[in-house]
Amino acid sequence: MKFIMPHKIPFLLWHGFVKDSLRIFKFLPRRLKLSYFFVFFFQIITAITETFTLLVISLFAMSVASYESAMNHFMIRPFFEFFTVISENITTPRRMVAFTSCFMISFVIIKSILTIYTNHVTTIFSEKVAYHVGREAIRRYLNKGYYWHISSESSDIMHKIINRSSLSQFTILLLQLYSNIICCVFLFTSLFIAQPRLTVVVVLSFSLTSILLYTSIRHSLDRAGQISSSTSIEESITMTAMTKGIREIITFRQQKIALKKMMAAVERGLPARAYLAFCHTMPGLIMECVGFSTIGGMVIYMLAAHEPMDQIVSAASILMLTAWRILPTVTRSLTITVNLRGIKTRALISLDLLENFTRQEVDVVSEPDPKFRFTTNLEMRGVDFRYPNSKTLALKNINAKIKKGQSVGLIGPSGAGKTTLALLLSGLVPPTGGSFFVDGRELNPATRAAYLSKLGYVPQNPLLMQGTLADNVAFSRWGLGYEREQVLEACKLAAMDFVMSDPKILDMNLGGGGSLSGGQSQRVAIARALFISPEVIIFDEATSSLDQANENIIRNTITRIRGEITIIIIAHRLTTVEDCDLIFWIENGSIKMIGSPAEVLPIYADSVSKPVTQPSLSIETLH
Repeated sequence: MKFIMPHKIPFLLWHGFVKDSLRIFKFLPRRLKLSYFFVFFFQIITAITETFTLLVISLFAMSVASYESAMNHFMIRPFFEFFTVISENITTPRRMVAFTSCFMISFVIIKSILTIYTNHVTTIFSEKVAYHVGREAIRRYLNKGYYWHISSESSDIMHKIINRSSLSQFTILLLQLYSNIICCVFLFTSLFIAQPRLTVVVVLSFSLTSILLYTSIRHSLDRAGQISSSTSIEESITMTAMTKGIREIITFRQQKIALKKMMAAVERGLPARAYLAFCHTMPGLIMECVGFSTIGGMVIYMLAAHEPMDQIVSAASILMLTAWRILPTVTRSLTITVNLRGIKTRALISLDLLENFTRQEVDVVSEPDPKFRFTTNLEMRGVDFRYPNSKTLALKNINAKIKKGQSVGLIGPSGAGKTTLALLLSGLVPPTGGSFFVDGRELNPATRAAYLSKLGYVPQNPLLMQGTLADNVAFSRWGLGYEREQVLEACKLAAMDFVMSDPKILDMNLGGGGSLSGGQSQRVAIARALFISPEVIIFDEATSSLDQANENIIRNTITRIRGEITIIIIAHRLTTVEDCDLIFWIENGSIKMIGSPAEVLPIYADSVSKPVTQPSLSIETLH
């Protein structure tokens, strides 16, 4: 343990607390900055009221013990000099006790009401900070381009956003620390006026104890806070992965392993969290011992010095009031300091994230170009694509053309680049090399937005949100309202016979999609894509997890819309694409062959069915 020198205390306070307060304040919008001052003002007023309440209670105790001492009290004498009518009526000890009793009751009630109100506005401010932090982070997150979202940075940032409540809690703790420090200053000042010698002893005792305690645990608190923060994010990431993969976990009977993985992160953070919880209770117990030892020691010293009993009684009364009001305030300040050190790492992760986001311009979602029309073809010329942070190309030198109204099947082994090619054809991300043309023109932000508005997408695992089945079909109109007839028409095109036989099913709440089968969920996704009357629609492994009957239903749906809509189908099953106009055979990120199904599929099927020959191993080879 390295002792903190007194001249370094302001430096530590600046870097430990004040600097962070200024960083948070700078990030807040104007209305929350005003709320910040408003909350801080009321916390100071509460602190001052706490001080006067202590003095009024001491006045009451003094009036019971000695009428003359109460009349000469530094608080009451100016009051009586100003309000002579009251002083003329308080001529007996009984009237003085009655007056100070009413005075005390009034102050305690005012102090309690003010404290309740201050706690109320502080809590509201905390929630507003958390709301603002979440809104700004998520707004910037959602407006990032899709290329950024497929990077590792995206998922990492989402887990940091989840911890935004730590930043608001940190802000409130800082405000509470400042108000408690101000309260301590007022309380010690009033105590110094009444008993200068006692105040010096109490201040030295409390200050020395606080510095020693803070010095001994501040580094361990920082380490515990860092471990608690990192393991909390790890737990969140693990839980998200488990939720997404629960089907595989149950299918392969890996519940024990999944539990072990999850609890490993919890166990790593357990000692740190336990230490932080222990340190939260420690200051109160230590300061209580020091406080009452100081009080008892001062009384014993005064007795040993044979000081008059009336002075000892007066000093003891002041010291007991110190133990009742000042000691808890000092203890609370130290406890808040401990909590701040423990939560600081998590809070600053969110603050760093927000500051980083703030330094970047918010990606503006362009309005679609109203003049844009897709009339002839989609074309790729020398297209390359590399995923963020990847050293290898996912696609290389792609040259292909798709005429409007054609149906194209993308086939190839897993990892060949089919989904990546469909991603570029969707217009969500631009190529990292080469050019993508729509009707012979490259897309700019406005034409890209217009192209996307004409694009339908059917994923392998469609998103089914909380809401009715109709809400899910009309997902593109989420929160804007929609025509029920348009929903029914999309359901009809998607061959949703279970809806056409009973249209009331459209009002069924899906509750996250658990009430639909796999085939029904896929048809909801197809209806959602058809709802916008698309000119291009992409089926991304849309039938890979379905049985033959459901696949046939979806194939029939695709057949009905052929010719009217440009269709791009990613498939492993060759039966899914055997009715397409063109087949693109993708392998190792390149197009190996383009042709009709009759030309490409037999050759592809033959290459897939050929066994991979292994070189024969001799005894010498083995050795």
